Amino acid sequence: MPHSALKKSLLSIAPYYRSAMLLGFFTNLMLLAPSWYMLEVYDRVINSRNTTTLAMLTLLVVFIYIVMECLEWARKKLIAEASLKFENQLSQTIFDAAFLAKLKAFNFPIQQVFTDFKTLKESLYSPALIGLMDVPFCLIFIVALFFIHPMLGFFTLAALAIQVVIILMNQTRIYKQMQLANQFAFEAQNYFTTVTNKAEVVKSMGMLQAIGQRWQTKQQAFLFHQSQASEIASKSATTSKFLQTIQTSLVLGLGCYLVIHNALPYGGAMMIIASILAARVFSPFVQLVSQWRVLADAQEAYGRLENLLAQYSDNKTGMPLPPPTGEVSVEALNYAVPLEGRQNPELFLKNIQFKLNAGNVLVIAGPSASGKTTLSKLLVGLHQPTGGKVRFNGVDAFKWNKAELGQHIGYLPQSIELINGTLAENIARFNEIDDEKLNHVIDLLNLNDLIADLPEGVNTQIGQDGAFLSGGRRQLIGLARAIYGNPKIVILDEPNANLDEMGDKALHAMIASLKAQGTTFIIISHLQQILHLADYLMIMMNGQMIRYGKPAEVMASLQAAQSQSTSVQPTSTQATSTQASQTELPQTAALQEEVQPA
Repeated sequence: MPHSALKKSLLSIAPYYRSAMLLGFFTNLMLLAPSWYMLEVYDRVINSRNTTTLAMLTLLVVFIYIVMECLEWARKKLIAEASLKFENQLSQTIFDAAFLAKLKAFNFPIQQVFTDFKTLKESLYSPALIGLMDVPFCLIFIVALFFIHPMLGFFTLAALAIQVVIILMNQTRIYKQMQLANQFAFEAQNYFTTVTNKAEVVKSMGMLQAIGQRWQTKQQAFLFHQSQASEIASKSATTSKFLQTIQTSLVLGLGCYLVIHNALPYGGAMMIIASILAARVFSPFVQLVSQWRVLADAQEAYGRLENLLAQYSDNKTGMPLPPPTGEVSVEALNYAVPLEGRQNPELFLKNIQFKLNAGNVLVIAGPSASGKTTLSKLLVGLHQPTGGKVRFNGVDAFKWNKAELGQHIGYLPQSIELINGTLAENIARFNEIDDEKLNHVIDLLNLNDLIADLPEGVNTQIGQDGAFLSGGRRQLIGLARAIYGNPKIVILDEPNANLDEMGDKALHAMIASLKAQGTTFIIISHLQQILHLADYLMIMMNGQMIRYGKPAEVMASLQAAQSQSTSVQPTSTQATSTQASQTELPQTAALQEEVQPA
């Protein structure tokens, strides 16, 4: 089974941690230096009363300390570099996955993704991880205790086993509480995000108190389970510290007993050394317990990120594809809106199919909620069809790498969705600005007067979502962005929604100019004025394509259907055929109103 991007990144930094473990072996070995120094002073120096020996031993132990600190610095530097490499490898992947998740679910807690990534990255060089890495080296001190006397070794092992059992039991209880705490935290965060997006309605209609109480319920549940986890952790840390303290004293007492019975070499010095070594055995475990929250949070963050990357990954083709020429084919396209808890949701779009050659213009019309905007999102590959395909030059648009395809596609959504930056950056799609391409779209849409009115021209900051621009100006900037770089396929959703007469003329002139150059247009609009540019007209209702063909033929068909539906009340012999006609094309009058002059 192939590894996920997250696992691959962790595996790629494994050599750093192997090197850190090797350095850890030597630093933990050098932790025996104080015990060795004490033993030599008691045995060699006190008996010989030789100050030169004392000086040499002191210099040697100081040198060992310096080397140990240098190795420890190198170890921490390796771990920090591993964490940085992990971040550099995965940051773009996390960003892309979070972006796709937010695209598919409006209330997706995107901030939590970056918090999780930060938590996981920081855990990779945390004291908790260093403590975990030092746990195997406890064997060095245990072996040393066995060399001093087997009773000391067995006693330390027994005490260590008791502490490990207690830690594991507490960690299991903590994990359960943290799972519940995180669940309620996510619910509270998602609820707050949803509410703040409707802040004006909530405030103006007096809904704030009731909604605040609902949020408070979720928040209180989160705080309760978090406090329970913290209480268990606090008790665990206290117990661990108590066991370390009492175990050190008991080892000292046991050593004293062995000295009294002449079972311990070097007398009192070895007794004190044994107590120091026993404390070293417990040190990594105490560090782990005191830092439990870091590792627990990292484990939770890893699970959420792994789930995110499993569900949301951008589609990439195995090899570069030639740019589209403008040919569009839609084959038996179906789409069902994903609904939680429903395995087979009802289809929203049903059996849409058509084909356009380069330079064709298709106008799509229909009443509200007929599926026009959903179809436009499927056409640009934002959603995966439930059935059927959208193809550009025969290639599935959804599976085409968006970074590769995007430069050849123009898209104007119903909500313009400009981004905080300069006007030129927005038009150039935040890529490197090509002055020739920029001037071309400015001329095509006659934006010179608009730009001249801005304080810094094309370098004017437009604010979040183009807040400093009027609706009509935002519409024109969105159109300019859609046609920047002469894309071969352009999808426009209500492109004239906010345009005045001059803007409307510029739109028509732009479509005519690019159509002549071979650009394919798919335009969602209900105005007849744009039909003179269209090669095909599609009428949609209730997610279905009920009319498709040359604009004149489609309009004539609608008029004929309207005439039939308003004719004299049918006789009983005509009832069946008339009902069938009305079923086939319901609400034809409303459809005719949708395609009308401005």
